[in-house]
Amino acid sequence: MLRYFRLILRLEADGFTLVEIMITVAILLLALSAAFGVMISQQKTFKAGNELIEMSQNTRASVDILLRELRLSGYKALEPDFLGYLSAWISSEYLPAYPYSVDLSAQSCPIVTDGGETSPDMITLFIADLKANTLAAGATSGSTTITLDPNAQGYAGSDKFRINDIIRIGDHTEIAKVSGVSGNTLTIDTNPAVTGNQGLANSYSAQELVREINIVSYTVINEENDSSCQYHTQGHPVLKRKYNEGDYMDVAEDVEDMQIIPHAPPRYKLQLTTRTSSQGNYAEGDSDGYRRTELTADFRMRNYIKSSCLSAESPSITSLSGLDASDPCVIHVSWTASTADIQGDNLSTDCAVTDYVVTYAPTPDTRFYTAYPGNTTSCNLNISEILRDANYSTNIYYVSVAAVNAGGLSAYSAEQTISDTHQPDAVTNLTATASTSSHSITLSWTDNPDCDVVAYRVYRSTISGGPYSQIFSDPNVEIGITKTYTYEDIDLPCDTYYYIVKAFDLRFEGDSSLEVYDTVFDSNSPAGPSSFSFTPSGTAVTLNWTISIDDPFDGWGDNDVAGYYIYGLSGGIEVLLDSTTSAGQNSRTIDSLGYTDFGIKTVDICSNTSSMITQMSCPTPPAITISSPSAGSTVAGIVTINGYANSYNPLVRVIVWINTDPWKQVTGDYNWSYSWDTSGLVNGTYTITAEVLDNANCSGRTSLDVVVQNGP
Repeated sequence: MLRYFRLILRLEADGFTLVEIMITVAILLLALSAAFGVMISQQKTFKAGNELIEMSQNTRASVDILLRELRLSGYKALEPDFLGYLSAWISSEYLPAYPYSVDLSAQSCPIVTDGGETSPDMITLFIADLKANTLAAGATSGSTTITLDPNAQGYAGSDKFRINDIIRIGDHTEIAKVSGVSGNTLTIDTNPAVTGNQGLANSYSAQELVREINIVSYTVINEENDSSCQYHTQGHPVLKRKYNEGDYMDVAEDVEDMQIIPHAPPRYKLQLTTRTSSQGNYAEGDSDGYRRTELTADFRMRNYIKSSCLSAESPSITSLSGLDASDPCVIHVSWTASTADIQGDNLSTDCAVTDYVVTYAPTPDTRFYTAYPGNTTSCNLNISEILRDANYSTNIYYVSVAAVNAGGLSAYSAEQTISDTHQPDAVTNLTATASTSSHSITLSWTDNPDCDVVAYRVYRSTISGGPYSQIFSDPNVEIGITKTYTYEDIDLPCDTYYYIVKAFDLRFEGDSSLEVYDTVFDSNSPAGPSSFSFTPSGTAVTLNWTISIDDPFDGWGDNDVAGYYIYGLSGGIEVLLDSTTSAGQNSRTIDSLGYTDFGIKTVDICSNTSSMITQMSCPTPPAITISSPSAGSTVAGIVTINGYANSYNPLVRVIVWINTDPWKQVTGDYNWSYSWDTSGLVNGTYTITAEVLDNANCSGRTSLDVVVQNGP
């Protein structure tokens, strides 16, 4: 260095030669090279140190995350029904299909999918330990909906819950699956293995906790199980986490292997292998240039069932009662305590029974419904859900009990049966109120207090005390609330009607309510039809009219038209020809019975009729009279009937008939006569009818009565 400064001084004083310049440059290059080498060496050392630190941090962070969730796994969620039907509870999108398909037949928590000694394992957890929400209102046994409190701590909006989520209700564990979300109301199913939404087995008060059971899976993706690098970046194995129906998310990179090793259950060992993010010359590196670290940690599963304990002996049911007048929907069950294991040895403290499971069903050996009363030897089963299920009309129910200890679920006791023998109580407060404007009677009654009523049947009669006919069955029964039910019996003809109502529970019909009655009446006549016309054809006539405005088919008036009456008209006399025409008809063909003029009346359901609507075929019909015998006179033997006929048009014929005998042609026309032999007739009153017809097809008719008296 001293020579360097001397050279500089010399250059400043005397200048410098080419050799001197080259020597100076070489010295500078050597100095720079040495400094650069030192810097590169320091950078490599720093990078290696950082990668080692990062590797260690990744390992510890991954282990911490896994241990935290592993220790939560199974807490308050290991109910036998839940673990026994995992495939029914858990939707396929909640379980990973890669790199392995999770086997639900294990029915344990956690589910460890073994990748072998060389490939990473997969572990699937069920976690239900965090407060999610509370109930806004109480939920009764059998209910298929619950309402969440939007003001509760932890409520994150209705989107917090989704269809297929699994939840736990109450500190006493009851599992349910979310099958519908509407605002802060969830539709739930407590037994997905059975078709349809199954209701709650227990009742819960407001502010009861509702926790979501989250399904979490962990696995390591590396070159061995993802050679196409679809799920990871080449050269960077990664620990991934799947949460419920979501996709895999990265937890930590460069985690190369994960193994779950059973060790003195309920204890396990978690073993993670992590490597540096790149290859390097590490002091303790492996042959492929990576530095690796392996961390093993012990953890204990919560709520783990110890495999070292034998399951308990099966309890025995000692009594079944209920389903009677005092408890129409409740079965009271009592059973013996299980104090020995399946080999008959007394259960130790560690293996003692902790819970009992009570099952019940309307068919033998099915155990559709389950209750968890805890560590007790009696419970009450509210079976109103089954009692009101139309799929089960039986009145016999099958009950069995099993014990739960650290060795698992015992065998179920022999099923005992109990029968439903209680018919619903009588309906009360039945009233009947008639309405003259709508020809109806409205019935009203209060709800029956029985918990298994599914319908109210309405019966009607026109005679007090019956016999009654069922006219309606109301299935809109709401249980657990006070409600007034109504039914309107409409379109009633005028009469007095008597009613009773009975409750029905799928098995029995209850006693009759007290009889009530009211009367339908109407003094208002309906409106007559308009545009009335007719067309003769031989002995028949076709009549046409416009339907009355009171007809029910067009929605006007009081809708009480029952039909129409058709009349034949002659000389001011109205003869009813037809009374069977219905309310909806506007045309009718009938036998004219010799009449040439007709009328029509509207009749309502209370037999009130409109005024006659007439239509004459002849503006000036011919006239005819009977001059002898006189009306009311007594005749005998041969009687000559005389009369006169008159018309603006030429006459065609004059005929007479006696009572219903065939008509006879008379002698003459304007002055006419007919000889009537009464000698062979039975004494009595006879009607003589005479009719005249002109060439305009117009007719006139007259009648009178005489008394035939032949002999004493």
